[in-house]
Amino acid sequence: MNDSRFWEIIEQAWQASPALLEMRNTALKTNDAVVIEDLTSVVYGAITNNIRDVLLGLDKETLTGFNHLMEGKLYHIDRKDIHAYTDGSDDGFLYCRCFIVGMGQTYYDKIDREPAMATADAEAEIVGFIGYMVYQELFGEEFERNTIHCIETCSNSRGWEA
Repeated sequence: MNDSRFWEIIEQAWQASPALLEMRNTALKTNDAVVIEDLTSVVYGAITNNIRDVLLGLDKETLTGFNHLMEGKLYHIDRKDIHAYTDGSDDGFLYCRCFIVGMGQTYYDKIDREPAMATADAEAEIVGFIGYMVYQELFGEEFERNTIHCIETCSNSRGWEA
């Protein structure tokens, strides 16, 4: 699993729901907070289900790679400058970061570069955990989390420096 394949899986999930893809593309163009808030339930529901469908076809090594990349993405945007715009408790900020990843690479990169573009309280917790759930479903064991990057808020100490 590489970075391109990771984002390809997220895009496949969106492409499987054309009307939702159109809605997301509108949000990417306008950054309209109302549209983005409407997308929170979409990312939490249909898009995560679509991600799950793709992940169910992966072997153990590839799914492990997906989970490690997901942890890395969540860790990378675990930063004070992004939290300032998304708000939320420790868990709330984690769920905001899950939403950012679930929106796809274009949105993720935009927020990474310009944290002020983030929308407060746009959350989709399940995106960050769907790979763990599929791993347990497919292989009958829990995935060993946080072996490379911890996804918990404030784990990226460099991202929280003053």
